[in-house]
Amino acid sequence: MSSFDVEQAFKDLGNAIIRGDAPTVDSTVRTALDEGVEASSIINDGMIPGMDVVGELFRTNQYYVPEVLISARAMKAGMAILRPILAASGIEPVGQVVIGTVRGDLHDIGKNLVAMMLEGAGFGVHDTGIDTHPDEYIQNAVAQNANIIGMSALLTTTMTNMRNTIEAVEAAGLADQVHCIIGGAPVTQRYADEIGADGYAADAASAVILAKRLLGVLADEDEGEDMGRSFYLRARDALQVAVREEPGTETHADGLMEAEGLTEQARAAGYNPTHIERLMAEIEREKVRTV
Repeated sequence: MSSFDVEQAFKDLGNAIIRGDAPTVDSTVRTALDEGVEASSIINDGMIPGMDVVGELFRTNQYYVPEVLISARAMKAGMAILRPILAASGIEPVGQVVIGTVRGDLHDIGKNLVAMMLEGAGFGVHDTGIDTHPDEYIQNAVAQNANIIGMSALLTTTMTNMRNTIEAVEAAGLADQVHCIIGGAPVTQRYADEIGADGYAADAASAVILAKRLLGVLADEDEGEDMGRSFYLRARDALQVAVREEPGTETHADGLMEAEGLTEQARAAGYNPTHIERLMAEIEREKVRTV
């Protein structure tokens, strides 16, 4: 009788992903397969829980981009082994995502991170790379029967191509089939609302939650996090608008009041306390400018 302990293997696999230990991920996945463990079980019970922890560490600023990239690459090492097995077995992914950096923008670190996190969460991911023309998003979405198009931009000058892509999706008659989500350093929830995007994610971990919510596969325990995140993003946008106003004016004061109220709603919904306290501190610093 084999002494293989599948539960311990799943724990070891998750911990290896958290550490970013690709060789251990590789060997543990191969051993589990040799012992007859289903590929889907290895992903769902070992790898995804590990990436969930990485996502939480990233959201709480205990991990930063380099650590997350290392963990995502470790996850990718396991997926390289399992992907052909899953394809042969006909197991369906959570959804299909076409992701790329918009036309005119050559930055891809954030986009690559989101792509790896989505794949780790069970999505089929089709990366169009950088400088993606709206037509290229459409062609790939049709070819892959995608549920989601993800757009990234680092420059304010290229953000307008997010709107162009959304308009192209509508013109192609895909608006009822494909959700458009956006992200990147200059992007905000307010801008997402303005251009008609289906969602905005401030970071890679949030992008996974957003994608799951849009496809109706968000776990119950994530619902409160998602609501709190929505309040938090709106509060951050309100603060950004307020700081552009002249201190002491009514619009400046109203913006700060709105930001503070939304931050408290995010707190009440159970959103990350570290993010809440940091945003409240920024609001208080902005209030001082009125004195």
